[in-house]
Amino acid sequence: MPETQTTYDAIPYPSNPFRQTRPERLAAVAKLFGLDAPSPDACRVLELGCSMGGNLIVMAQDHPRSQFVGIDASSRQIAEGWKTVDLLGLKNLRLTHLDILDVAADFGEFDYIISHGVFSWVPARVQNKMLEICQRHLAPNGVAYLSYNTYPGWHIRGIVRDIMIYRGAQFADPGARLAQAKALVEFVAEATKGADTPYQRLLQSELKHIGQMEDYYLHHEHLEENNQPIYFYDFARRLAVNGLQYLGDADFSTMVSTNFSPEVAKKLHELGAHDIVQMEQYMDFVRCRYFRKSLVCRSGIRLNRTLTPAVVRGVLLSSDAAP
Repeated sequence: MPETQTTYDAIPYPSNPFRQTRPERLAAVAKLFGLDAPSPDACRVLELGCSMGGNLIVMAQDHPRSQFVGIDASSRQIAEGWKTVDLLGLKNLRLTHLDILDVAADFGEFDYIISHGVFSWVPARVQNKMLEICQRHLAPNGVAYLSYNTYPGWHIRGIVRDIMIYRGAQFADPGARLAQAKALVEFVAEATKGADTPYQRLLQSELKHIGQMEDYYLHHEHLEENNQPIYFYDFARRLAVNGLQYLGDADFSTMVSTNFSPEVAKKLHELGAHDIVQMEQYMDFVRCRYFRKSLVCRSGIRLNRTLTPAVVRGVLLSSDAAP
């Protein structure tokens, strides 16, 4: 692969494990809808945009009989990842400096293909390649995980991004670009204080949101050239074009309409009970959803959307609950 510099070489993105991408979780959600996915204890996993391998390293430790492959366009992050892999002596994990666009047809078959925080942040041609990779390289009963920014929430968040992009474009140094972009958002929010308007409330809410972000995250979320949110129904359409279908959400609770009031749940059921894509899109409208973690499988698989107590037999339960 040519040695091309990416913004992730200049400003590395910390590489952490994401529990929503683990094969156990993907297999459990698949089981709920009638898909018998490959056993996480002996599977092949590919991660597109693996950074330093922090997500795969934990999986490789937990599943020594499984094989893990991660690719990333940042040579710096791959090199850092190999230091950890070698230190731990992991033999079932391979990190490769490879652009997503350069994945060849003979790259192999994988039971699980995962990509967290990549799809919205790459050009359309790379998005299309990611879907093509899922179509070509996903095992017959395999599951893919793709996360992305979504509308309608990003119609709101995009206002702040536009402000930051406009100001940041005037500075070459990444640190100065970020500092000046944040300062302008703070100024605009302060300038509108006292005006009890939807715009002012939006700015105050988003200012609080970005104030909780680390600089590396804020830079890659709001100052990258590419950040392309997509409506869920449009994402589902693009899946269909590539011989794929929406399986479910890695956060299963977001799919349950009973989390709404009885009146809202009833109306949602009337609107979209017989079409999972419509149902999910209507719920996104109600929630003003910003981000999705979609699970994907092949379009030829017949899924069962009727949930019964029987489908949870053999599934383990996890929770964030604390005493």
